[in-house]
Parts: sequence; C-alpha cells; structure tokens
Amino acid sequence: MSGISRLLDLQDEISDFIGRAVSWMCLAMMVVLTYEITARYLFNSPTSWAHETTTMLYGTFCILAGVYTHRHHGHVRSEAIYHLFSVRGRAILDVITGGIGLVIFAVFFVVAFEFAAESWQSGELSSKSTWAPPIYPFKSVLPLAVGLMWLQSLVHFIRDLRTALGITPAVDVVEQ
Repeated sequence: MSGISRLLDLQDEISDFIGRAVSWMCLAMMVVLTYEITARYLFNSPTSWAHETTTMLYGTFCILAGVYTHRHHGHVRSEAIYHLFSVRGRAILDVITGGIGLVIFAVFFVVAFEFAAESWQSGELSSKSTWAPPIYPFKSVLPLAVGLMWLQSLVHFIRDLRTALGITPAVDVVEQ
C-alpha cells in the first residue's frame, strides 16, 4: 500500500471514528429531554437549560455526522443520471463536482473560522434562555466539521481522479 493510500485510509478511519463518537450524542439528547419531561410534568419544575442543551447537541451531531455520511457516499445525488455513466465516467463526473465542492468547502471553512473566532473574542453567550451558556465552543465545531468535510472530500477527489486516469481499478461506490 502506498503512502498516499495510507493517508487516504487514515482520513476514512477518522471520519468513521467521528461518526461513531457523535452517535452517542443521540443518547445524551435523550437523557436531557427525558430529564426535562420528568422535571416539567412530574415535579412541575422545568429546567432553563434542557432546550438549549439539546439544540447545541443536535447541531453538533448533525454537522459532524455529515462527515461520516460523506465518507460512506450517503449524501443525495441524482441517481437517474449518475447510473447512465460507466464507473470511469462516474469518476470523471465526481472529479468535476468534487473539485467544485473542495473550493466551496475551502471558502466555507474560512467564513466558519472567522465566525467562531469572533465568538471566542467576544466571549459570546447565548441569549435564548436565562441560563445563557457560552456558545463559542459550539460555534467552533462548525469550522472543525467543515475542515473534516474538506479533508474527506479531498480523499474522494484523489480516489476519483486516480480512477478517472486509470491509475487504480474502477470501483463502483454506488453498488457498495
């Protein structure tokens, strides 16, 4: 296995690890919401933090789960058109769309980084509840997720480019 293949596989492993790790956030959300429902309806004592906590957990879960989904080719594509191409033709199409995606993710990363940095600099607190937790740690997840999505997109781009150029055997990712 070449050095580049090992790096590509390492990024796949990182994306898989992130997917497994953030899946536990679903359990955390269930615990928080169960506590809130119990406190509200059995003890007539609603919390000031449960809604905001689950919102932050869910947002973090969704954007990081996107990396795992992308690693497994789980995002939507137009299958009606895509299936008309050979495996090499699909790789060429993926190189074109992947290249565009890399540029978009790079721009999005810069904007997300600035967004998070401003939040850290101001010590931003949430104004959604009396609890007012700091939200800069959660805003920091956005550039992290976009950066990881960019890396996973780069992995797909390199593999698709190698397939399109005939360097590696064509593998039909749609059939996997």
